[in-house]
Amino acid sequence: MKAELLVNVAPFETRIARIENGKAEEVYIERERERGLKGNIYKGRVQRVLPGIQAAFVDIGMIKSGFLYAGDVAYPEHNTLDEVPGSEEESTDILTDSLSDEPRQRDIPPINTLLREGQEILVQVSKDPIASKGPRLTSHLSLAGRFLVYLPDVDHIGIARRLEDPDERDRLRKISEAIKPEGSGLIVRTVAEGHSKEELKEDLDFLLRLWADIEKTAKNSRASSMIHTELNLYLRVMRDYVDDDVSKIHIDSREAYQSMKKFAKRFMPEVNKRLFYYPGERPIFDVYGVEESINSALDRRVPLKSGGHLVIDQTEALIAIDVNSGSFVSSRNMEETSFKTNLEAINEIVHQLRLRNLGGIIVIDFIDMQDYENKTRLMETLDEALKRDKTKTNVAQLSPLGLVEMTRKRTRESLGRMLLQPCMACEGTGMAKSPTTICYQIFRDVVAEARAYPCEKMVVIANPSIIDLMLGEESEQVSQLEAFLGKQISLRSDDKLSRDQYEVALS
Repeated sequence: MKAELLVNVAPFETRIARIENGKAEEVYIERERERGLKGNIYKGRVQRVLPGIQAAFVDIGMIKSGFLYAGDVAYPEHNTLDEVPGSEEESTDILTDSLSDEPRQRDIPPINTLLREGQEILVQVSKDPIASKGPRLTSHLSLAGRFLVYLPDVDHIGIARRLEDPDERDRLRKISEAIKPEGSGLIVRTVAEGHSKEELKEDLDFLLRLWADIEKTAKNSRASSMIHTELNLYLRVMRDYVDDDVSKIHIDSREAYQSMKKFAKRFMPEVNKRLFYYPGERPIFDVYGVEESINSALDRRVPLKSGGHLVIDQTEALIAIDVNSGSFVSSRNMEETSFKTNLEAINEIVHQLRLRNLGGIIVIDFIDMQDYENKTRLMETLDEALKRDKTKTNVAQLSPLGLVEMTRKRTRESLGRMLLQPCMACEGTGMAKSPTTICYQIFRDVVAEARAYPCEKMVVIANPSIIDLMLGEESEQVSQLEAFLGKQISLRSDDKLSRDQYEVALS
């Protein structure tokens, strides 16, 4: 499927959208003040060693300490072919060429025999901080080039699984064996297909020079400091996401355009002719409707063309997606209505997963169906639709309750978590106290204050909407409260107070 990339660059933020069939399918955002840590290399200091969970906290100079599993600690017996988890698999997350999400179950020495508190160690961020979790670290360092991933401390050769041709895999393995430095390793990336030994050697030479600089810097740096930083967003996207499917790359910044041209000339000459500078006065994201897509991706409710809709809720534990038929009613029967709505929902669900970058455990509540063939076809359609998504997914069977459970690899913060913050009124619950609840809470506080402190008159100061309620529907309750306490209650509105803020004053 042919695709285009739109690169929108501003001094404070870089945004990139992948357009397929005229629609934004994926959006990448990097804010200068919040640049991701993944791929960065630090000289860390071990803070705490936790034998109970086979992990350690490492201070890398950030607010949150990094988390290092025992399975991600490099040691001599670990640096062999069988000890590199996931090395045969390449995904959109370059570090997963050599690292899996969780340490494989194998014979790993106790963490306290590998690390000690106060020890200095060179580590790399393999997963950015998400929500309340600090960054995940590994001491299996890897440096990504255009065609290769260089593993300084692992003697290993891996070929990306997406390279399926056995003859090409064998050719690339022989080239890798010939150019690989002794004692270190290489992983051949998918984009290396068809490229010559000279091109791969040139890529490796660059990575070796980079590694030499990192080693030199590490020796002269103090603990808890950064040694190497990853490329910025638009250069990472060029390196990792530009393949034969990407026909054009439009950039709205002349400086970024020149930087990408320079990068392409050195590492990706075949991409140079696909780069285009966009000088238009109208914002490039507006021209392609990306701004509208981003705004709609922040809503819980997603309309379907048939009249049905999706409701998407992101929680700490999982992503819940509910499919509703809404106003759509088939001319035949309920089974047909449910089946057609579910099929329509699948493409939109996959689109929303990619656009919103939702990861972790995902539970989809499709509309109930009774026909076994319809259920089978539904699951086949979902599997087919997910092939468009390069992020790793795993779908379980339809549960007895009619739910589809799946996982999608977390590669970065979701769009919602990046662009939204919890509501200050409801504190992220999505719900707020009703005016009546707030009103009765004030009544209880009035009683408590009257009993605690002697006074003749009480003044309630609250948001105008709450005062209006007390003067209207709840006026009788106010009168009864005055009679019960034997005190006058005066009401005063203050529009500077939010609806759930109030004061009870004595006079």
